[in-house]
Amino acid sequence: MDRQWTVAGAAALLSLSHTSVVLLGVLLLKFPLCRGLVRLRLGAAAILILWESLTMLAALVNLSLALPAQVALFLSASAGSTLIALSLPLFAPQGTD
Repeated sequence: MDRQWTVAGAAALLSLSHTSVVLLGVLLLKFPLCRGLVRLRLGAAAILILWESLTMLAALVNLSLALPAQVALFLSASAGSTLIALSLPLFAPQGTD
């Protein structure tokens, strides 16, 4: 199964999530990681999976957010993590057979 689309999908979703003005600075930190993901850098994928896992945790425990915002934040972070996980086989070193 060709999974090349999962990398671009994850990078696009993760770079566009969290559109609050307060989080623009955070997005500036996240954007280079998304670029690294598109370039199939395993370190970027690992950091983004950790980032999105922490985002899912924050969505679950942050009761100051409205319930629809909590659900949207959790779903976007879980979708991004899932897409990265689906794309992990693309990060494996290519054999020299």
